[in-house]
Amino acid sequence: VAIYVRASVWWLGRQFCVDRVRPKTQSTMAPVCDLPPHLSRFGLLGMTEDQETLWKWKWKWCVVSLESVSVEVSIRGFVAQVTANMVYHNTAAHPLQVQAVLPVEEGAAVYHCEAQLDGRTIVTHCMEKKKAEKVYKEALKEGKTALMTREDPDSSDILTLNLGNFPAGTRAKVTLCLVMELRVETDGAISFVLPTVLNPRYTPADHPRRQDWDWRREDRGVYVTQPYSMEVKAQVCGSHQISRIVSHTDPLNVTLTDDAMSAQVSQDGGFSCDHDWSMLVYYRSAYRPHLLRETGERSATGIMKDDLLMLNLFPEVPTNTYSSRNEIIFVIDRSESMHGQKIESARATLLLFLKSLPLGCLFNVVSFGSSFSVLFKKGSRVYSETTLREACQLQAAMKADMGGTEILAPLKDIYDKPPTPGYSRQILLITDGEVSNVDQVRKLVGRHAHETRLFSVGIGHGASTALVCGAARAGRGRSEMVVQQGPLQQKVMGLVTSMVQENIQEVTVACEVEPACRVTLVPKVPPVIFGGQHLILYARVPPATQVKKITVRGQLGASPILNTMEGKHLTVVHDEAKSIHRLAARSQILQWQLDEEEGVAEDMVALSVASGVVCCHTALVGVDQESGKPVPESPCQDPRESDLGYRSRSYSQQQHVLSSSVDVPCSSLQTRSFFSSNQQRPRRCRG
Repeated sequence: VAIYVRASVWWLGRQFCVDRVRPKTQSTMAPVCDLPPHLSRFGLLGMTEDQETLWKWKWKWCVVSLESVSVEVSIRGFVAQVTANMVYHNTAAHPLQVQAVLPVEEGAAVYHCEAQLDGRTIVTHCMEKKKAEKVYKEALKEGKTALMTREDPDSSDILTLNLGNFPAGTRAKVTLCLVMELRVETDGAISFVLPTVLNPRYTPADHPRRQDWDWRREDRGVYVTQPYSMEVKAQVCGSHQISRIVSHTDPLNVTLTDDAMSAQVSQDGGFSCDHDWSMLVYYRSAYRPHLLRETGERSATGIMKDDLLMLNLFPEVPTNTYSSRNEIIFVIDRSESMHGQKIESARATLLLFLKSLPLGCLFNVVSFGSSFSVLFKKGSRVYSETTLREACQLQAAMKADMGGTEILAPLKDIYDKPPTPGYSRQILLITDGEVSNVDQVRKLVGRHAHETRLFSVGIGHGASTALVCGAARAGRGRSEMVVQQGPLQQKVMGLVTSMVQENIQEVTVACEVEPACRVTLVPKVPPVIFGGQHLILYARVPPATQVKKITVRGQLGASPILNTMEGKHLTVVHDEAKSIHRLAARSQILQWQLDEEEGVAEDMVALSVASGVVCCHTALVGVDQESGKPVPESPCQDPRESDLGYRSRSYSQQQHVLSSSVDVPCSSLQTRSFFSSNQQRPRRCRG
């Protein structure tokens, strides 16, 4: 009876909340919303018990308004330190259990979260996830206010923030700190992107958690009328002279110092909520090798105690090592989530690739949605005027009309066929990444990386970096993100160059220090090297040592690859936030997620707790010890059981987590992802 009543309440709530956000016709594809895009905003979505009802745990939905967002960014070289402050106001007459979902870059290291309310500060600490959930649950039972931040279990580019027993009538200022590596674009620009768009993710019918989502993570769209503002301020400094700072999406106010070594940046006017906030920093010598040494915390343990080296290189490879004997298979997402500008961008990207392929290569085009189709049914064909004409005819007719995003089926079909003898097989995936089974995709790609490399292009704002970047990492390839305003041709040519480059084998990194001691590469497996592309290496060195030289060697066919950095060019950094340490820890965690060795989860927990960087097995949790009184237990108090509606499986319009100063409503929540590989790697030492 209880299940029946609960299901009935869910169904009525679904009709009331969701039918306003999407058409009533059922479809596996993303319908076009009836509401204008600027109405799609995020608040904190919460629930509370209705004590006047017969069933104690009949749930009432409520929305806590997001009043303002302020973001402070500090960019030093190729690293960005981000502090985001979000102010929420509980206008209800009783405490609430609330939850928010925040998009982040997949490679970002999130290491600090705190909440200020009623003059008190709740500071979180990193611990194993089950322990953190237990601490959070017990705090709620005692009526204490608690804060918990976790990585979404299915997507490393989404954070889930829980604020339990949010006092009535109070404001909470939630502060989130993270550090991230900055991508170097093909034109030399240093790209900073603040994710503010979170799109719904498609869940395949055979996904192992589909049944759980069907009744626990129902489709909900809740809108609030409270407007909120967003302000972004940035400081750019370091050892590089700044040429200019621009944005293709937002007007900026930029103030450069006379020596051009630092700059202050702020937004010029309000921020429109239909895109990610971004800017490009152009250094006068961006391609110059750059070596940093960040001092450790001597009272800490593990990775945080030692000094950390960060080496930025742009290795060059001989042009005679580029091969035309490649089989390139384009896999194009034509699901309905790609409608509008996304499919236009995908078509333009594919056309540039088709016209940039080297003579003599083999190619094919696979389109996918709920099903998939192949251009050349009998297999890849030689690139010629005739085959190019056929491919261009398909490209011109492409529409986002193939249903849901069933990405595994076309990839399995490709991997089930052996590569053409004498040709290196490459897959180029073009997608918006709006899927929830990222872990399955990464595992599949990783298992076949030894015979087939995978490159990827993310289309549009809010594209899942967990899928786009994670799949490319698992497939030992490279990724690019494409938006309407970006320089598309340069990115395409850069990816084509990387795809036809032969694999660099036997990569070694040697660090000469005095006195002689052990230097540990972090992670221990060096990343894949592509000619002319940004290469970042981290290494742990003991204190009181002097770095003399770092040498990176590799073998590309018959040609040796050698890059050397002298210690005299090293810059020592004293950073209280330990940004480089945390980036190294995050890099190691991402590498371990490709590892299927037994016990790797324990290593990840140990490193995560030591560095404070949250991962899929840990959480940041804190409790206000001065607040609260015992309250009766209810299902909504367990963060694993609370159904706060953020994992909607419906295709409503894209959702935005941070917004502008214009007076329009804000709204609700959504989304998911992760990966593994069967490659054998040396066993790591914990911490």
